Amino acid sequence: MSDPPVAGIDVGGTFVKWVLLGDGAERVDDGVRRLPGDGVFEAVADLGAELVGRGARAVGVGVAGLVVWPEGEFVWGPHVPGRSVPYRRRLSDTLGVPAVVDNDANLAALAELRLGAARGHRHALMLTFGTGIGAGMVVDRQIFRGRNFAGEVGHMVLDPDGPLCACGRRGCWETFVSGSRLDQLAAELADRAPDGALARLVGADRPEGRHLTAAAAAGDPAARAALAEVGGWLGRGVANLVAIFDPEVVVIGGAAAQAGDHLLDPARKVVGQVLQGAEYRPDLPMVPAVFGPLAGAVGAAILATETLL
Repeated sequence: MSDPPVAGIDVGGTFVKWVLLGDGAERVDDGVRRLPGDGVFEAVADLGAELVGRGARAVGVGVAGLVVWPEGEFVWGPHVPGRSVPYRRRLSDTLGVPAVVDNDANLAALAELRLGAARGHRHALMLTFGTGIGAGMVVDRQIFRGRNFAGEVGHMVLDPDGPLCACGRRGCWETFVSGSRLDQLAAELADRAPDGALARLVGADRPEGRHLTAAAAAGDPAARAALAEVGGWLGRGVANLVAIFDPEVVVIGGAAAQAGDHLLDPARKVVGQVLQGAEYRPDLPMVPAVFGPLAGAVGAAILATETLL
């Protein structure tokens, strides 16, 4: 008889994604839903209760922002409301099953390390692109957390005179490269070319990054140019991180992964141009995440299995 499943929940700035993993990390079910503007913890707790009602024997949760490990306290995040919320304790008490809580990008890195694109590597960098940017860093096959809050790479300042970031500073990396930036570029292109390929794909919907990606895949030169611009900024940030961590592989998850080589090829080119000593370093694979936007939720379920069960 197989064991009951384990639930994984990934709390981002706009959406919450979830999975149920069975024996051998087999994905039993998954889904995504939009988060409310407030009451985020309550929405997560309600989702957790649904999954426990479907048989989940433990729940792992990743939250985008500063999370104290292993206490599972969400301290703060620029895209997720709440301050000093004891997620782990409150979820365990509310759901009646064990819970574990970590930063969402750490959990995405864990999923790709155990079962995905970083499998078999000792040192890896996982970048997640959603409303903002997060990073999970694997050092000697372990998630590197620093004192607690390592990985907030989206707030590296690349241009002090750049756009205003949600964190309150200007020119953070995620103002140039994120799912939000792709949405913004899609809206700008739809306005600029109302009869263009992207506007036709959008129809009556709100322009989003997925429309930009689809237009680029269909050969639209403006959409490809927009993705190439974002890819250049992606490459500049990756080059900084590679110079610090020297990973064996860089795994790209979220919206950027869905854009594929239209975004990754320009990023690879820029890394080769600006990374110190690039011509003397081993080749650096920059690859899409195997689990795509569900990487954080899968990693949350894996962490719950490894630490609680």
